[in-house]
Amino acid sequence: MEGDAPVYVEALVVKEGKIIFAGNKADALRQAGSQAQSIDLQGKMLMPAFIDGHSHFTAAFLEAGQANCAAPPVGQVKNPQEVVQSLLTHKKDKQLDDKALIIGFGYDDTQMPENQLLNRDILDQAFPENPVVVLHVSLHGVVLNSKAMALYGISASTPTPAGGIIVRKPGTQEPDGLIMETAAAPIIASLTKMEPQKALKQLQLAQEMYAAAGITTAQDGATHWKEIQLLRKAAQANALMLDIVSYAIFLEADSVYQYLKPEDFGKYNRRLKIGGIKFVLDGSPQARTALFTTPYQTGGPSGEKDWKGKPIIPQNTFNQLLQKAYDKNLQCLIHANGDGAIDMALIADSVANQGKFDKDRRTIVIHAQFIRKDQIQAFVKQKLIGSFFTAHTFFFAAAHLKNRGEAQAMFISPLKTALAAGVKLTNHTDYPVTPLNQLFLVWTAVNRVSREGKAIGNDERINVYQALQAITIFGAYQYFEEASKGSLKTGKLADLVILDKNPLKVASEAIKDIQVLETIKEGKTIYKR
Repeated sequence: MEGDAPVYVEALVVKEGKIIFAGNKADALRQAGSQAQSIDLQGKMLMPAFIDGHSHFTAAFLEAGQANCAAPPVGQVKNPQEVVQSLLTHKKDKQLDDKALIIGFGYDDTQMPENQLLNRDILDQAFPENPVVVLHVSLHGVVLNSKAMALYGISASTPTPAGGIIVRKPGTQEPDGLIMETAAAPIIASLTKMEPQKALKQLQLAQEMYAAAGITTAQDGATHWKEIQLLRKAAQANALMLDIVSYAIFLEADSVYQYLKPEDFGKYNRRLKIGGIKFVLDGSPQARTALFTTPYQTGGPSGEKDWKGKPIIPQNTFNQLLQKAYDKNLQCLIHANGDGAIDMALIADSVANQGKFDKDRRTIVIHAQFIRKDQIQAFVKQKLIGSFFTAHTFFFAAAHLKNRGEAQAMFISPLKTALAAGVKLTNHTDYPVTPLNQLFLVWTAVNRVSREGKAIGNDERINVYQALQAITIFGAYQYFEEASKGSLKTGKLADLVILDKNPLKVASEAIKDIQVLETIKEGKTIYKR
């Protein structure tokens, strides 16, 4: 995975969790010795294990065991009535009583029929007694029924917080059900609260999900303090089989700064690394909460005119927060989807660096989906990593075409232009926003075809090798781990994945159908199909 073209080796020798030889079979056998276990791949593909560019590991706790309210192909929901049916089936299957909180995940308003959106009244009709929380597919919002609104203290008199959205019924202040961004954040955070034993069980299930996807290094890209504590307890109990890199959510940075020492950051302790701080500057483009410099063609989520989105935090506040993190030499993730939010990231990074970009910070702009060409050049100058999100070309292209127009939609996550310019980059799933499937992610980067079958920016397609680099060696670089991960090289960790077919040799359309057969972490199998 290093260099501009793929290089194959015939055999590997692994000892004590590391690759001690990579080369031809005869030399490998001599190096290994007669007592070594020999494994014949029988024509299958072995490559470096996948490195998660960005996801929300602890958010897997939200999905496991909840109602699937996602549209095809992730779920089967095509309208609000089918959302309700999924929730009712979940209630029955789990034998939940009429007071229990019911949680659904994956609701995608962009896949609902025209003018048929899930709201409070629809949920109330089916669930007059149960509080119901349906997570928006972006993980930036929820739809609540009346019982859930009462549970979380939301009413007509609730002010909309800065950086948040509470959709109101037309002509009134009565909440309609959809709540986004900072207004929804406390609700979403509360859903991961659970008894310690259940939390550890959910953590193990989450690890198994990632391992089944061929991932050995996972990211928790917005960790609350209570979840950091859970991960640290799991690490101390030797309960982590994956390497997990956690970035504390900026809203709770003060707790992190208070309780963690500088030496607690940037290095693994029993497979857990506290990587730094995660900032969020805007929302999601499909939910029309991302920040742009030009208006949405469809207005705002509450019918606002001349709507460009709005920042989660003001520029001056972000400048100060980023400066504080930089002063502590912490790596930072900056969520920025729209070009307006990317401008904010560039400004704050320049201010914090005093216009000098000689320090190897590896600050990562997460998503950077609607980056402009001039901003790509700024990324190179300021040494910013772009962690892009090509899965949007499949899942949300129709919404982007409608909301932003063809020119911007076709340039979404422009990996080819970014690579040609010299941007250091990765690609990611943002799980649970899109599935963890890394081969599907590669397929989206190579093919850029929407779920409706429309080509989305053919000029930004990259080749298969580049797409694989974006989830292996480039991912290792993102985490300052290129010396130990990301390629099959002597001295590196034996983090490996075995696939049923070689992505470099099948038709590009077939990449998404490749199966992970086995995942190996430091020489030990952690998943086998």
